[in-house]
Amino acid sequence: MEELGNSQGLLTDAVGGQCREFMLSMKEIQTTLREEIKSAYGYRPFEKCDYSARTANEICCKKLEYVNEKMDAMQLSIEQSTNEV
Repeated sequence: MEELGNSQGLLTDAVGGQCREFMLSMKEIQTTLREEIKSAYGYRPFEKCDYSARTANEICCKKLEYVNEKMDAMQLSIEQSTNEV
């Protein structure tokens, strides 16, 4: 423990070297995983993602379909009541 506390000790240099090597390995693994994910899923950065716009468009289309169905039902009801009179 005294040697670790001493900033000039050989053990401190060895531990520092091991830590640097470990962190470089972790960075390399992270980079490799990121590239694998991008290639596997066609990953696009979030700021370029159009998910929100596509979802909003799908919701609008469903609303329009619903309104169209209601309008068709109203038209049919008007035609039936006109034929009865």
